[in-house]
Amino acid sequence: MPESDVVVAGAGHNSLIAAAYLAGAGFRVTVLEARDQIGGNTITEELTLPGFRHDSCSSAHVLIQSNPVLRNNELHLDRYGLRYEFTDPAVVMPLAGRSITMWRDRSRTAQEIARFSPRDATAYLSMLDEWDSGLKQVHGGVSNLPPHELALDTPEERAYAAVHAQSAWDLVHERFEHEHVRSFILWLAFATIQDVRRPGTGVLPISVTAGRQEFGWATPVGGSGMLPIALARSIEDHGGTIITGAPVAEIVIENGRATGVVTEGGTLYRASRAVLSTIHIAKLPEVLPDGVLPADFVDGVAGWKPGLRLFAVHLALGEVPAFRTGSGWLRSTAGALGSAGGLVEQIVAHDAGRTYDTDPWILVVNSCVVDPERAPQGGATLKLLTIAPRELVGAGWSTERDRFARSLIGRVARDMDFEPDDPLAVLPECALDLEERNPHNHLGSCHGGELSPEQSGTNRPLPGWSQYRMPVPGLYQTGATTHPGGSVSGRPGRNAARVMLADLGVDPATVMG
Repeated sequence: MPESDVVVAGAGHNSLIAAAYLAGAGFRVTVLEARDQIGGNTITEELTLPGFRHDSCSSAHVLIQSNPVLRNNELHLDRYGLRYEFTDPAVVMPLAGRSITMWRDRSRTAQEIARFSPRDATAYLSMLDEWDSGLKQVHGGVSNLPPHELALDTPEERAYAAVHAQSAWDLVHERFEHEHVRSFILWLAFATIQDVRRPGTGVLPISVTAGRQEFGWATPVGGSGMLPIALARSIEDHGGTIITGAPVAEIVIENGRATGVVTEGGTLYRASRAVLSTIHIAKLPEVLPDGVLPADFVDGVAGWKPGLRLFAVHLALGEVPAFRTGSGWLRSTAGALGSAGGLVEQIVAHDAGRTYDTDPWILVVNSCVVDPERAPQGGATLKLLTIAPRELVGAGWSTERDRFARSLIGRVARDMDFEPDDPLAVLPECALDLEERNPHNHLGSCHGGELSPEQSGTNRPLPGWSQYRMPVPGLYQTGATTHPGGSVSGRPGRNAARVMLADLGVDPATVMG
């Protein structure tokens, strides 16, 4: 009967970050992962052909760059093989013979925008200056600490709250005048897959743009899976244990306290101090005994909202492609397709149960531009990402999956130097496929669900339970369903570790600096 101080259910990047801090503080940690490979949605696999290593879900690790885990190198992950390419250009948006290219030199990006509108170029630089002059610091406090109500007692906090309350759509249309510039900024704002028309998304055009401007398309060398690999090496270097192929079926409660877990294979792993769960919050009641959780908690997670769902197409190509720009072909790690109007039409279609391929929002990830070892013999992996509903009206994914994928490939090929029939292999994945790949993609949501006001901040995952402590003593929760949400930020993991360390009698500052 194995026993540790802390047992962790799930090995996504957030739970691994928490486990690494706990192990570094001297606790005996055991991490259990259902799949045969750690990483959750930060994973790299051969999805199409042998030798072609695709990022199954996440690719860019931009948000985590401002997390102290990397910003201050708190876990020394560089010692364990983690290295990033901060790409330049960051992203290219082809525009019917013209283009906007984001370079890491913000003045150079402003020059791109000025070709459409000098006024918008000035507004772009002003927006970034606004971020640097105070909003960035407030955003870091909101995201990198357990959630709290803003005091609103400084000009910076009041300015942040005012921006946050807006919709991304309104903010962009108020500040920028040219349709192509608006489309570019809204394309960036949609990176977290939140409806840009909803109040509460106003900070996204500023925060996401600033992050891409500073770090480019932060690409882990070797693939997205190098982040969990480095974390696992850190955990094991500090005496921790990671076990794959061990799905957790039950969290053990004894005398009103979480004391361990039982896997589907029947093995009991005891935890003398705490259990940390990254099981999806909506499924947490399923692994706990009846009556342990308060009725309002169970009712609350039953009403969890998934938000917009993703559709991905993975391609294997014979060579690394380039994007069409106004001055010729340009290789970039990321490409942006779609207009502001098309994005709204696509969200409307999504909510009505229909795919949309007239003018869709598409992220093109072209990682081999900076990481050629991901494909053999000069080849490339290409990923196309957009949104599509989980359930279709009047059709089924058995036929629509390939049709929609081919339509997206055709659209992308118009602005890249390959033909629609050139791919050596194609793997399309709808929300049902993403959910089957990773149970944490519950109902096809890869970002931990909608970040609406009633499901974010101090309300995430539920009002009253945003401090990573669950209603059962000794049980903690992390992952994308906790504050501040999805994407590769590592913030839910580090925040949960802060709370657990304090509860376990360790000053977090001694581990986190």
